[in-house]
Amino acid sequence: TFRAPSGPSGNLGGVNGRQTGYGTQIGSIDQLHTQGSLIATSRNFDLAIQGRGFFVVSDGTQDFYTRVGTFALDRDSNFVDSRTGFKVQNASGSDITLDTDSVAPAVATTEVSFAGNLPAIITGPLAEIQESSVAFEDHQPAELATTFSAGVLDLAGDDLVLNIDDANPVTITFPASFTAATPTDVKNFIEAEIASRNISPGLTVDISQGALTLVSNNTGNTAGLSASGQAATELGIAGLQESGSESLAVATTELNDLSANVTDYVDGDIILLTGINAAGQSVNVSFTYGQDGTTMDDLLSSFKNAFPDTSFVLRDGKFVGTNDNTGETNLSLFIKDASGTTGTSQWSNHTFEATVHGADADTRATTITVYDSLGIPHTLSGVYTRQDDETWNLDLSVPAGEGTITGSPITQINFDSEGRYRGASGSAVDIAWSSNASPQTIEVDFGTIGELSGLTQLGEPSSAQAVSQNGFASGTLGSINVTQGGVIQGYYSNGAIIDMDTLAVAVFQNNEGLAKEGSTLFKQSDNSGVPLIGQATVGGAGGIVAGSLEGSNVDTAEEFVRLIEAQRSFQGSARIVTTADEIFAELLQIV
Repeated sequence: TFRAPSGPSGNLGGVNGRQTGYGTQIGSIDQLHTQGSLIATSRNFDLAIQGRGFFVVSDGTQDFYTRVGTFALDRDSNFVDSRTGFKVQNASGSDITLDTDSVAPAVATTEVSFAGNLPAIITGPLAEIQESSVAFEDHQPAELATTFSAGVLDLAGDDLVLNIDDANPVTITFPASFTAATPTDVKNFIEAEIASRNISPGLTVDISQGALTLVSNNTGNTAGLSASGQAATELGIAGLQESGSESLAVATTELNDLSANVTDYVDGDIILLTGINAAGQSVNVSFTYGQDGTTMDDLLSSFKNAFPDTSFVLRDGKFVGTNDNTGETNLSLFIKDASGTTGTSQWSNHTFEATVHGADADTRATTITVYDSLGIPHTLSGVYTRQDDETWNLDLSVPAGEGTITGSPITQINFDSEGRYRGASGSAVDIAWSSNASPQTIEVDFGTIGELSGLTQLGEPSSAQAVSQNGFASGTLGSINVTQGGVIQGYYSNGAIIDMDTLAVAVFQNNEGLAKEGSTLFKQSDNSGVPLIGQATVGGAGGIVAGSLEGSNVDTAEEFVRLIEAQRSFQGSARIVTTADEIFAELLQIV
């Protein structure tokens, strides 16, 4: 100090002191505990902590803490720090020893989960339906009903002009002898005149109902009759014009009125009903016209008798036969006229054909391996079968000789209008094994009701299957891994994953207060605080990353910059010393 500082006094202000510095000295050496980047090593026992915390290792007398997780198993299966041999501690404060010769015990299956789609499109069960390929039609003729039903008429010399089916008019002149003609006289004369002129199809005259009626031989919409002339006036049909009609055949339709009829049947004519019934038996039954009836309904009754396992109706002019049972069938039906009959019909134009082919129930098969209490595997087979009410049954079975499934079947698996699972009757099966294994109950899981997470019934192909089960055979240890939470898990050959131990993770209030012990090890100090020993990801501790090591947290680029700055500072200081030396040398020469 060349002059001490002085404060203001009187008329003078304060003056700063004149002092030189004492040089430089170390203020503190601090530890940097920021997170380093993680480097993948693909080695299961290389562990890093992402976040706060330290691994805990022990030499048997005291604990040490480290962020470097280069661990391994020694010959006694102790989990150790491979650099020091210190034993890694678990969350309970004990040495971690892993039983590498352990066996995962067998676990009997208690649940099987099913998922996938059962098709909404029905292909079975279906009953065979056979029906006429072409509808039968009831064709009626055109009719002109006269008012002449009894007594006599004077038709001598009168003309009767008939227009039949819109063809050229036909004029019939009654002879002079018809001064007192009866209905029969008129009928016979008209029919004779039509026949002599070869008018086809012509007409007939009917007096069966009392009144004289002219009936066209043609039927249907093309049939027509009209009359004019003095005789038509006398008969009460002058100016009338009638047409035939066509309509789908009904139960009361006469066989002779069918459009298929070519020649009218007479009593005693035989119509043959042949084919194969649903049971595969030949059918050959005779329908006798007159004796067995004359209408479509009468013929239908004969079908019902000939094919008792098939229900018949007349629908929209067609014979429709529906098998009483679902499933495939060889059902076939034929109608034909027996040889030698008077009447004939074109039955071949109305052959039966299958509009719905009989089909067995839709099924979907699936299998999955389940385990008994001894760890013996068994194939559990399941078959879904669609029922007539569009629900499904699931029939579960095991191979013959291995066991027996008892208990109620699983039925009524049903879905809502959007294909979501809605429930089932029965949810488990009981199995009695033939071996010494204990009897077991297996629950079936079809998914959550009202969701599409398990079984569904949509318009997609079938994909329903058993997807998982929770049983295992016994297994040997295959590998070891560490979870994010620090749980050491063993992976066994049977697929079982068993927790073997849990790593300890220590958290300090003041990481910078830890005492260095070398080899990246630290010890507790008075300024670090007491360690909080727990599990990874709990209580503020970070998570474990297996297969990785934490790299250095030093910012190399920044440290290089500081090194360069120090170098330049040193160079500048050296120049100052050289300059001062030159000044003193020059001063000495002057003196």
